[in-house]
Amino acid sequence: MRTYHFLMSMTTYPLGLPDELMEEVKRTAADTHLSMADAMRQAIKFGLPQVRHGVSKESDLAEAAAETWDKLGPAPTVL
Repeated sequence: MRTYHFLMSMTTYPLGLPDELMEEVKRTAADTHLSMADAMRQAIKFGLPQVRHGVSKESDLAEAAAETWDKLGPAPTVL
């Protein structure tokens, strides 16, 4: 039995998941002995920093594109 030592404000949000992802959530919940809701909460909690770090801002994408073009050199001549 889980005991929470704090009050948790809850917001319900309907979330559509592809079948493959839902199966992974079910497997993870079973493997970790967590409820599906707790498994999803933990995944969100631990995954958000990686998402925040991994998703580039538009300016970062522009810089990356410019660097890539610089590495590629001039476009070939098409006759």
